[in-house]
Amino acid sequence: TLLYTIKFEMLPRKNHGCLLSWSDPKNQKIANISDDIIPRDYQIEMLNCAKKENVIVMMPTGSGKTFVAVLLIKHYINQTMSDPWKPNKVFSCHDDKCGTDNCGCGDPHWKRTFFLVNQKSLVDQQAAVLKRHTGVSVGCYSGSCSDIDKWDQLQWYHEFKKNQILVMTAMIFMNIVSSGILSLENVNVLILDECHHAKENHVMAQIMRDYWNHKKPKPNGRVLGLTASVIDKKKITGLFDLEKSIEKLQNMLGARLVTPRIFVNQMDNIKLPNPDIKTFNNDHYSRELLTITDILLLTINEYSTKSLPEEERSTFNHIKKIVNSIPQIILEIGIDSLLTNLQDERGYIAEINSYLAGPCIAPLKDKNGNQKECLTYRIGTVVLCMLQSLTNSVINILENQLEVRMSVKFYDLVKFLLSLKCSNQGDGDTPKIIIFVERRRVVMAMFKYFQQLRNEIEALSCLKASYVLGGTSGGSEKDDELYLSDFEIGDIKTVKKQQDQALLDFREGKSNLLIASSVVEEGLDIPNCNVVIRYDFPPTYRAFIQSRGRARKLPAKFVFFIAEKELDEKKTILKNFEEIEKLLKKYATDQSSFDANDDDEEEDYNVLIPPIEVEGSGAKVTASLAIQRLNFYCSQLPKDEYTEVLPTDETIQNNDGQFQTKIFLPKLCPVSHSVEGNAMPNKKLAKMSAAMKALRILYDAKELTDALLPLFRQKESNTLLIKSEDGRYSSVDQKLKVPSLFWRNDLCEQSGLFYLYSIHLDLDTSIKDFSEYFVTGKDHQVSCFGILSKKELPDFPQFNIFPRYGKVAAEIKFQRKITVPIHVLSSYYWFQEALFSHILSLPNIKMWEGAKFKTYYILPLCFKVKGLQFLAKNSHESGYLDIDSKFINQLKKQWDFENNHWIYGNVPEDLEKCLDSVLFSAYKFKAHHSNKQINGSLYATVKISDLTAKDKMRGRSDNEDEGETKTYEKYHFEKHNISLKNPDKNLLICRHVTRHYDYSSFKDGDEEKYSKSMSENLITEIQKVHPMPASLWNQATCLPTVLWRLETFCLAYELSEIIYHNSNITLMASHYNKYFSNNRIVHLKEMLRHDVVYTGEIDWFETLQALTHQACKEPYDLERFEFLGDRFLKMIATLFYYRTMPDKHEGWLSKYRSQLICNQNLSVRSCKIIKLPRFVLNKRIDPSRCWIPPCHLPIHLTNKLDEAANLISESSSSDLDAIRNIDPEESSDKIKMKKVLRDAQKCLEVKDYLLNGSDSNPEALLKLCEMIPDEYLQILQMKDVADCMEALLGLCVAKYGYRKAVDLLDKIKITTFQGSDTDKVELINEHIYQPTPKSQISSLPETTKSFAMSRYASLKSVEKCINYTFKDPLYLVEALTHASFPEIDTCYQRLEFLGDAVLDVLMVFHIFEDQPEYNQGQMTDLLASLVCNTTLSKICTKLNLHQSILYNSPELYNVLARFYINFSEEDLEKWCTDLSLERVFVGPVANDIPGQIPLIDLDYTVVQTPKILGDIVESVIGAVYLDSGEDMNCVWNVIWPWFEYFYNNYSQSPPKNCKVLVNEAYPSLERKIISYPGDSYRYIATVTLATRDQDNNMNKYEFKTIARDQDTAMEVSYGRAWHFHKKYLIKNNC
Repeated sequence: TLLYTIKFEMLPRKNHGCLLSWSDPKNQKIANISDDIIPRDYQIEMLNCAKKENVIVMMPTGSGKTFVAVLLIKHYINQTMSDPWKPNKVFSCHDDKCGTDNCGCGDPHWKRTFFLVNQKSLVDQQAAVLKRHTGVSVGCYSGSCSDIDKWDQLQWYHEFKKNQILVMTAMIFMNIVSSGILSLENVNVLILDECHHAKENHVMAQIMRDYWNHKKPKPNGRVLGLTASVIDKKKITGLFDLEKSIEKLQNMLGARLVTPRIFVNQMDNIKLPNPDIKTFNNDHYSRELLTITDILLLTINEYSTKSLPEEERSTFNHIKKIVNSIPQIILEIGIDSLLTNLQDERGYIAEINSYLAGPCIAPLKDKNGNQKECLTYRIGTVVLCMLQSLTNSVINILENQLEVRMSVKFYDLVKFLLSLKCSNQGDGDTPKIIIFVERRRVVMAMFKYFQQLRNEIEALSCLKASYVLGGTSGGSEKDDELYLSDFEIGDIKTVKKQQDQALLDFREGKSNLLIASSVVEEGLDIPNCNVVIRYDFPPTYRAFIQSRGRARKLPAKFVFFIAEKELDEKKTILKNFEEIEKLLKKYATDQSSFDANDDDEEEDYNVLIPPIEVEGSGAKVTASLAIQRLNFYCSQLPKDEYTEVLPTDETIQNNDGQFQTKIFLPKLCPVSHSVEGNAMPNKKLAKMSAAMKALRILYDAKELTDALLPLFRQKESNTLLIKSEDGRYSSVDQKLKVPSLFWRNDLCEQSGLFYLYSIHLDLDTSIKDFSEYFVTGKDHQVSCFGILSKKELPDFPQFNIFPRYGKVAAEIKFQRKITVPIHVLSSYYWFQEALFSHILSLPNIKMWEGAKFKTYYILPLCFKVKGLQFLAKNSHESGYLDIDSKFINQLKKQWDFENNHWIYGNVPEDLEKCLDSVLFSAYKFKAHHSNKQINGSLYATVKISDLTAKDKMRGRSDNEDEGETKTYEKYHFEKHNISLKNPDKNLLICRHVTRHYDYSSFKDGDEEKYSKSMSENLITEIQKVHPMPASLWNQATCLPTVLWRLETFCLAYELSEIIYHNSNITLMASHYNKYFSNNRIVHLKEMLRHDVVYTGEIDWFETLQALTHQACKEPYDLERFEFLGDRFLKMIATLFYYRTMPDKHEGWLSKYRSQLICNQNLSVRSCKIIKLPRFVLNKRIDPSRCWIPPCHLPIHLTNKLDEAANLISESSSSDLDAIRNIDPEESSDKIKMKKVLRDAQKCLEVKDYLLNGSDSNPEALLKLCEMIPDEYLQILQMKDVADCMEALLGLCVAKYGYRKAVDLLDKIKITTFQGSDTDKVELINEHIYQPTPKSQISSLPETTKSFAMSRYASLKSVEKCINYTFKDPLYLVEALTHASFPEIDTCYQRLEFLGDAVLDVLMVFHIFEDQPEYNQGQMTDLLASLVCNTTLSKICTKLNLHQSILYNSPELYNVLARFYINFSEEDLEKWCTDLSLERVFVGPVANDIPGQIPLIDLDYTVVQTPKILGDIVESVIGAVYLDSGEDMNCVWNVIWPWFEYFYNNYSQSPPKNCKVLVNEAYPSLERKIISYPGDSYRYIATVTLATRDQDNNMNKYEFKTIARDQDTAMEVSYGRAWHFHKKYLIKNNC
């Protein structure tokens, strides 16, 4: 059902709606076209010119001139598909169809493309490019072809028939034309490479002058000349000669010279600054060091790369680059920077050491054991010694102040930057600066040095530097550092990622100084840059123009740093640059896609057509630029390779002789109506007027920025910052998880009102001797511990903790409100120190009196009845729990405050009274020992033993051979010189008191280990008794875990109150063990219904799971809910923008959706509204080591605060005043001292904040977190917060439904990511429940709707295939319409955008419900396999949807044909049910056998699954969703049969691609990618498997694949490796 225009009739359409038949011989002419290169804007600009007229394209080397030729060839490729006419058969053929290309005679109007080069060496090179990118047969012809000069017409006929493109030398072309073998009428495109040679008697000049231009009528083929420069320095002496030479070349080729405007002046509509020259004299700087570096250079330059083995050359070159950069760093920056780069842990010395440690360089031992050193290793060793000597010299110079730190040039740069700051102080705005530097290593060194100076010089602290290392392909010999070593790549991650981040930071204002090694990539808009500094002189005119074009914010500066001795020479070059610019502007194209006739009349365009000007930005578009800018905007619209997106026009002449133009913008443009300009005296002005009017409409529609550039191409940044509204969450609450209920309460406030809670611990254990003494002691009155809080706590659920001896159930119960006198609080305060520091001995903590940090008390509780206190074992139901002040006072009396340790008692005579005691052997310690010394020597009594001291010790022997054992009495006498007084007294059986308090999770085997652990028999008369009873001590060991749990519970409760505030829903908490088991949530897809409103209770405890990351290693985590919430958020964002932006194309919708659901927006919105970072848990806490107990602080923090206070008190007032300014010329000791004092002052602010500061001091909070050791912090990344927000959303929709989840998104104002909170908030609830949007076709003219309905009649089969009948058929027509189809002014992309989200959320909800045991990784793998393009393409083919696509594109036709031609009809059916996810089809891998694994070249054997097939399935799903009234259950019932087969198979074992499988089977495999020698567009990917055979011999198998892109090459190598593994390695058990 395809509609082709007449020019595409030669493309046959047979089976599958768009394909040739399986046996059609013309299939041989459909080759593989490489789409791995996306044309740049300026290449499209040149193509548009070449399609209109003959042109000479002048573009710099390396900018892709040949690719312009490729684009032009592909545009006319359909003309070359017919066979050439064979004249000698005309009279012998009697076929009626002769002459129509339907018989053996061919087509009399046949065409071929000819590509002419000057040298035979270029023939193969250019042919290889054309083969890769055109997809047709390409022939190569040069003098190397045997007897080519003698070929007759018949032999050339076979060449013309075999190839559509012929690449040859110009001489061969002239020979076949002059001999009559080829008629110029048969040339559809003639391309002249390096056409600037076409002068005088050059062969190209003869062809054009004597044949092409001489022929009457002129050939109608297109001529395209390619040249890098028309300037011949040997012959052209002035500007006049240059212009005259250009004119002669144009006349010779009959073509117009054009060059992209981007290479003349990218922004000539904005006033650009004139050069400002700063001179310097660096001649006398650091001559001594430069002499040393000269010796270093001589040493390295004695050797050439050719003298080294090939495997050593790369390492040698990198060492040589380092050596060559050293004098440059000295002269460009200074010796201080050089020292930094030498000594840095990733500096030059470390880098060379890493090279010398490489497997090809490091010394090896030969068979005789002698060590062999390669030449590069010896050279590197010598260089290292010299660099170490150089380092010592630099240190000596700096210490003795023999030379200044900075070079003269860099010192002048710093002074200039400081002057910029001073000149802008009044404006309150720091300038944005770009510094262009030639060499990469100088860029890196300058960046590091600016970071160093920023900390030393306060005046430079406002300069935040970032750097960009430039492009990715070489061009200049001077910049020989272009290719990075592995060491360098490890330092900057990847060049591309680092560049993108640096540019983003510069755009967002996170940095204001950008250091770049080359001109920042073309097309990237960097707004508000007002200073450009050329630190090195621009090497080319292009570099001069593009760097100057970066300074666009007025008043702008363009500064050159030029040595005094080179001043005159450089001024002359600058003057030449300006003259060349004036000349080349004349030839710069206006990028017009429609013919702007060159009228001879001179008009004042700006009077007839007023320009567009934007106040503030300085942007201005005049009439002469309007057409260019309109086409530039259209070129940025989203498109695939099958769609043209340039505007078209119609110009008519009115009755009064005036001309009027109507412009039709592409269908993906939001401005869908035509734009009609004003009447003008000629066609050119009419088109300018219409283009200007279209630009005004686009600007009003916010499609253009204030710089009048396309908004869509700008990299939007989120302008919101995470600002603290109350000064809390940006620092403390983001890292220290302290609930508001316990945070900075005033425990000594006058009211004295507190809330008392009890902590009940019940042991469930099978260990007989322990349970009796866990809670209830025999002789003490403490019943349990309790919490005394200033704020009321929520009702906590019961939970479990897991000590080594079993499971303990913890329950927190509210007792009552109490009033505590202030004088009593001091004893409560002391008990915190006694409990956590002196009993539990938690490390690295300290009480700091008066500090407001984590403020609540843990106290012992006793049982009382009518005010009388009872023993814990005698508790009565009619009583109540109260604070046991008596016990606290008893403990206090037994603490030696002077010597800081406990006063221990003697063991009582009655051993029954020892059974609840903690003992330790006092004879092992001195009289005055610290409390920490007895750790590990405490024992809890279990029971009375039957043994006495006269019995033999178990497990001890006097003589191991004889097996004799000593008695307890004898052992202690001999070992410790102790004589027992009562050796007949029974011993006590005891166990060690544990010092490990991490009871968060169950550890398998702990109970068994504890029950088998060795018990000790202790002699009572030599033991001392601790004041703390053993039963209470055992409870105390549980407290760190219990309290950390309670703090997390409070965080969950607090967040739940924030989220569900004012929702009229009751908050409650369930038992967490019941909830966190992975029970299946049934009927989950019912939660996607819009019409259901949840009115039940909300379990706030469920929120805890959504706050807990997997890294916490809890029995619960957010992973599954985060997976659910991520896709639900994507669907809601999709629906929101689909409804609110009906005029936006899919590119805009995807962009807005990405911005809304991105991690940055989620984290920013959740921070601003619900302060989510305060609650997120992303790190496992060991309460015994990295938890801060109540009323304590980390000792590291208290020591630092005390040291700071002492330092400030000892400093004079003059010293304190002097730290405000740091002079770079001061000695390093003074600078260091000032920085220390400055830090001390900040510490005092923290101290004041902790003692009596208010909560509204975010700076003090930030400094506080910097001073606390990392082990106490939970440092969050942006993704941690975003994942938590998605988990909260997933929990909300799974438990409380669609509407409640949308309410949560509206609560955090998720849609306000583009503005501030003062902007009008656009709520999702206001749009998402509106009536279902109609099809886009319904808003088109009636004629279009009628045509669409006529197309629907042929789509009835589609409804039958998908088993759904559309109520509104226009949805289906829209879903199957490609952008290239001209009759319907819309396409499937918006529905594809919608269907993608609907499919995702339905699959995710089904997986979540059906696979409750799956973790997030398994669910992600399963989802990815179900919705990937390979699976969707199989579904599309099975449903025959590809037969019904409405399109009009030969490129799309070729892509589909190239794909399906790989299958027979039987193979196609098998492929549709194949479960493999390999996206690349390769020939059989049977050739890979042990001992013979060939190198495979994929240039003609790879076909990828067309993306359009998967897109069509998603667009049909989107159509069904809308047509069904947005009924998710209806959509699910339609699509489930499509996916059921794949789901049932994939869910049994989620598929993995070959890369994952091979990596799992061979964790230490080797892989690498290198560029193909001599061809930078191709890559060799190598995967090496290493195995050992039965004799332990190592076998290696290398799989090498050549492809046009790295991903494909590596994927195929992995695929081959996996097939080989299955076929041979598993079989042979290797």
